Amino acid sequence: MNAIFQKVYDFVDERIGLKTLEAKLMNEPIKGGSRWAYVFGSCLLFIFIMQAITGMLLMFYYIPSADHAYASTQFIIHEVDYGWFILSYHFWGSSAMVVMVFAHMSQVFLWGAYKKPREMIWLVGLVLFVIVMAFGFTGYLLPWDQRAYWATTVGVEIMDKTPIVGDFLARFLKGGPTPGQMTLSRFFVIHVMILPAALMGLAGLHLFFFRSAGPAGPFRGTTEELKAKTDFFFPRQVWKDIVAMAAVFMIICTLAFIEPVQLLEQATPDPGEYHPEPEWYFLFLFQMLRWKIFSGEFGQFLGAIAIPGLFLLLLAALPFIDRSPERNIFKRPIALLSWTVVMIGIVVLTVSAILNREFLD
Repeated sequence: MNAIFQKVYDFVDERIGLKTLEAKLMNEPIKGGSRWAYVFGSCLLFIFIMQAITGMLLMFYYIPSADHAYASTQFIIHEVDYGWFILSYHFWGSSAMVVMVFAHMSQVFLWGAYKKPREMIWLVGLVLFVIVMAFGFTGYLLPWDQRAYWATTVGVEIMDKTPIVGDFLARFLKGGPTPGQMTLSRFFVIHVMILPAALMGLAGLHLFFFRSAGPAGPFRGTTEELKAKTDFFFPRQVWKDIVAMAAVFMIICTLAFIEPVQLLEQATPDPGEYHPEPEWYFLFLFQMLRWKIFSGEFGQFLGAIAIPGLFLLLLAALPFIDRSPERNIFKRPIALLSWTVVMIGIVVLTVSAILNREFLD
């Protein structure tokens, strides 16, 4: 068996250079040595792969039709062997991906790893962040229950407030005066075809830029100290990545077992007693829009479109504004204070939205 495997390996290596590729992938030098702090990118890739696998399994039974989407989702939960687990894993995996991308971006920001010569890595990473959030938004509608229907309705109405393109985007996504078959079809295509293709292409570009610029290394230590302690990607960092991915896998599996997905009533244009709200990672924005300052059409535009849009533009401009080579976060008080304020604000608004939900219930 080993002899056959070796012959196949040699055959492929002779034609595409497997040994050269293996050397490039595994022998990448890591400044400052291998670290647990470097596992976020690998964990994100692992989560996406598992989302793709579970998503493909679900598509064997899911029917993207307003007449059958809800029933097919119920069939997956109650009739398909382990269907409830696969759907629940996919559901919690989307949340894990959002958490991981937030953690990864926070690390890059705090370590100053967006600075020259890594501007392109940061910019592509921002686009990937937007795609991850779009995955959550488009996938939320697919079960076609009341929660999905009304969260999507609120999201599209907010999108409608975007200047110039907002009306077109809202009409295109809805495909009619109210969410229906065209809405579901378009969200399904975006979720399972357009976004995965965009994410795979940009993730490859992100990795290419990362390999070209090289790891930034920890923000502490001189250049000489970092060079003095250098590991290769294999085996130490590979081992840390595997352990981290296994931990992520176990956490998502545990959540899928403890809190499996449960649908509400089938989607209907009448909300009844249901109070529409988005998924948890959009709750901070949803709660902020309840403030009086954001009432009215202009206020909704300001809170839902202008402020988040300006914030993303500020993040995109960050590498070109912050030209200082200093990366130590403790010597960058404005950066540390800004990150702290934003994180506290998101947490406080999210908790407030959850408490408000419990009060209404």
